[in-house]
Amino acid sequence: MMKLVYPIILAVLLCGSAAGDVLASVNSRELSWEDLVEMVGGPEAISSLGITTEDAAAEILESWVREQLILTAAQESNIASRSDVAALIEQTVNQIVLEAYITNILDDVEVSRLEVENYLDVWGETYTIEYNIRHILLPDEVLAYSVLSRLNSGESFATLATQFSVGPSASSGGNLGWMSRGMASPDFMEAVCQLSTGEISGVIQTPMGYHIVQLMEKAPLSSSLTAEQTMELATMELLSARQEILLVDMLEDLRVKHIVNTWPERLLNHI
Repeated sequence: MMKLVYPIILAVLLCGSAAGDVLASVNSRELSWEDLVEMVGGPEAISSLGITTEDAAAEILESWVREQLILTAAQESNIASRSDVAALIEQTVNQIVLEAYITNILDDVEVSRLEVENYLDVWGETYTIEYNIRHILLPDEVLAYSVLSRLNSGESFATLATQFSVGPSASSGGNLGWMSRGMASPDFMEAVCQLSTGEISGVIQTPMGYHIVQLMEKAPLSSSLTAEQTMELATMELLSARQEILLVDMLEDLRVKHIVNTWPERLLNHI
């Protein structure tokens, strides 16, 4: 694993000069006051550097200079063309581009306060309760309804969860433990909240797949939320759900536009 020498200075390695006082320079590269502020995360973070003397200020700048010198030497050595380094650069750039693209898309998603208030008019009480549940997660709708039929015929929930669930809780008979609002998608939690103790739900579809849930017990939350906290939590839930739907729709559109193939059997052959 490759590690950079001074991670705190990394943000300015590829920056050019910025407006304002130049604090240090190496050849044509300059470190301005604005660069330093941005690098450490804002004006309020400057105090964490402990710059109380000229010597301390000099050491901060010397750290930047040392890294610039090493960076210059690295560039002159053309090490970026080495296969392992080039692969690491490509992976890092791809991750940055992917995250920036998704963030750009999701930034347009909004939930109004009125929408949240209307939602809480219906579901507000469910934010005061926690639910002990188990579930079976299935990848296929036909299989989900087949398993539901077997449950309704009296077969063991735990046994069917162990046998068919693709979720990580399968090994424990589908047990998810205690859950409250905000811990799963609104669609999932709404279905849970409508169950009576011991009752098994119908098939619940979410972007994760098809769920069958059984409510084991429920109880008041040990620590109740304030009205504002409830509003914030509901806003987060609705916003997250809307963003998830947008991403799923985007991926479906992209699959139509591109040729996609997967060969899981080839992967399995290597295991």
